[in-house]
Amino acid sequence: MAQLEQAQATLALQGLEGFDGLDSATVVYRGGRTPEALLAHLGHEAFRPGQREAVQAALDGRDALIVMPTGGGKSLCYQLPGLASPQLSIVVSPLIALMADQCLRMTAAGHPVVMVASGLGAAANREALARVRDGRARIVYCSPERFGSSAFLEAVTSREVDLLAVDEAHCVSEWGHDFRPDYLRLPTAIERLGRPAVMACTATATPEVAGEIERRLGLREPLVVRSGFDRPNLSFDTVTFEGKGSKARKLALLGHGLLEAENRPAIVYCGTRRDSEEVAESLRSAGVLATAYHAGMAADERASAQHRFMTGDAEVVVATNAFGMGIDKADVRSVWHWAIPTSVEAYYQEAGRAGRDGRPARAVLLAGRSDLGRLVRFIQRRTIDPEAVAAYVEQLERLADSDGALVIDNPRQDEERIRLAIAERAGAWAVEPAPGGRLTVRLNGALDSGRAAAACRVARDRGWRAYRAVEAFSFSATCRRRGLLDHFGDRQPGRPEGRCCDVCDPEGWLPSPETIEIRPARRRASAPAPELSAADAGLVAALRSWRLGAAAGKPAYTVAHNRTLEAIAAARPSGVEALAEIRGVGPAFVSRHADDVLRIVANHPAVADPSSAVGL
Repeated sequence: MAQLEQAQATLALQGLEGFDGLDSATVVYRGGRTPEALLAHLGHEAFRPGQREAVQAALDGRDALIVMPTGGGKSLCYQLPGLASPQLSIVVSPLIALMADQCLRMTAAGHPVVMVASGLGAAANREALARVRDGRARIVYCSPERFGSSAFLEAVTSREVDLLAVDEAHCVSEWGHDFRPDYLRLPTAIERLGRPAVMACTATATPEVAGEIERRLGLREPLVVRSGFDRPNLSFDTVTFEGKGSKARKLALLGHGLLEAENRPAIVYCGTRRDSEEVAESLRSAGVLATAYHAGMAADERASAQHRFMTGDAEVVVATNAFGMGIDKADVRSVWHWAIPTSVEAYYQEAGRAGRDGRPARAVLLAGRSDLGRLVRFIQRRTIDPEAVAAYVEQLERLADSDGALVIDNPRQDEERIRLAIAERAGAWAVEPAPGGRLTVRLNGALDSGRAAAACRVARDRGWRAYRAVEAFSFSATCRRRGLLDHFGDRQPGRPEGRCCDVCDPEGWLPSPETIEIRPARRRASAPAPELSAADAGLVAALRSWRLGAAAGKPAYTVAHNRTLEAIAAARPSGVEALAEIRGVGPAFVSRHADDVLRIVANHPAVADPSSAVGL
């Protein structure tokens, strides 16, 4: 929902007439203009490391693999050559919010860019495809599942496509930390488009994953650009907690850090939904404007939490890894990990969401040896033996049609996803995306038990390698920055602009967890949904009606989600202070809506007026 709001803003710009054609004096074509001249056309003064080489490769029609850190400027690498040609460039991304943000910025600057995505609506997508067909659009943003749409394919194949940019390209790696099956569509799509130049972009690929990206996408002698993984404006700190009372000390340190204004806005990543809720509640009790976010929340609750964080109504979001992909909030000052994440790649991707504006920011890992048990259990659950793969293949064979094909739901569980990938590696079947986010499995013959056993070993070994790498990083006595750079194969020296890390600069901003005063938490009443009387239900209806007008055409969650309105109806606040105490009500809500809400509450008494009864 929050992504949809941003996409709807993009939709409004897609309808503008202003970029139907660029002025002849500013049209830039390939062939006589240098990358520097094209850069000036977009209003930039200089290339960042690696950008010029990537742009030149696209201008020359050469495949490229671009590995740059988060915030390193990957988008310019395909935007600039895309605008430099009358042909069509396609940018593939799994992140609706990120596509919407880029498209919004470019259309606002008058560039011929459109976006096709679920959530925009049929009319908007038809208009975008019309602009693709008649040449008004030079760049089209889309998600990978669009290549399963005949209307989309008809539109893009009606044009000459000279560049296909694949953002978040690590999603094509089955063994990576963020595999997306819809990326399996891309090799076939590349050929159907006439084999344009392909630019694969990622921020988190180890050399091993980078090699798999190259093989999966069929890159031909690609230019490989590694601009370096260092984030000079970030400092990296690890604080370890052991023994009795470690959770209380961890909460105290986290609260101490987030009460410092220089560390906000902030993201706190937790390993479980329960921890997300508990940590958010603890921070609120300590006086921090925090909200929780995880996949177990209702859609409007998640959307409201994201909206509050993005607009500054909540300064801290406490979330599982369900939060963050495609969230472009440049002023995040700190990212905290409540527990050790599953891999160094996941850690660095999440930590990299701090300081995207280039100003000083910090990443803090709160690590305990007890976290390792959770990671071991996770690996054990994902460990698959050849017998389990064989049983899985037999199960699908019984369900396949006479042609040996079967459409299945996209696996949600790691175990099933790994079984599927191992069986493919062992030659049992080929996997292709199917409409509706599903997968088509086409049987090739008997499972090769030797290859299956080898693939099982590879999957198991990769899991343990990831575990050992994140354990070593978390408890190392050497420079954190150096450890991250080495993990990603970056041999360049680190160049911190300020503090480096807790190892190199131990006298930094973090106090010892042993010296922080631990105070009992002042807990608010919350958690379970309130019980509503018939009169309360009437008040909720009135609040919803008011919310519709207050939203002014925007999604309702931008004002408040349903649970917040229900909490207001149950509490029936009589003043601003009481209203501000209700969970889900922040300073922005109070300043904008307190008068209206308190008036509505006052006009809906909890008990009906007896004088209004018949016969009295």
